[in-house]
Amino acid sequence: MLKEEFLQQLLCALYDKEELNVYDYATACFTTQNDEFANTKSWCDQLVRDKLAVYSDALHTGLNITNFGKFWIIKGGYESFLAAGHHIKDHTKEKVDPVAKPHQKEKDQLLEARLKLTHYRLTGFWLTLVISSMGFFLSLYNLYLIMQGRK
Repeated sequence: MLKEEFLQQLLCALYDKEELNVYDYATACFTTQNDEFANTKSWCDQLVRDKLAVYSDALHTGLNITNFGKFWIIKGGYESFLAAGHHIKDHTKEKVDPVAKPHQKEKDQLLEARLKLTHYRLTGFWLTLVISSMGFFLSLYNLYLIMQGRK
């Protein structure tokens, strides 16, 4: 069974019962040796991250449906929630897969551009400070020459 199918069934069961023990429901759907049963916790965490359900106890074994979850059950369930594009991305896969970071390259390029512009700004500041100082000292030397010529 796919993750989306299980979450659709779980959300419908939550809508019917309001509160549900996740592992009891998973044992009714799967055998305990399957990989699906092992993934039940992470799949339920996905419902909580999507704000369609909340945990009802500290051990995170019971789920309650939220008003947002009820809204999406009425609209068509978890699959329509995904189709509407409200799905929150699972960032744990992005940390494992270095290729799955399309925005990181853009961020690195922007950081490099900012650093280069900051370097140019600092260089310009010091250059104008040196040129201004040279102009000041040349004007002082000019005043000195003028004062020497009057004597």
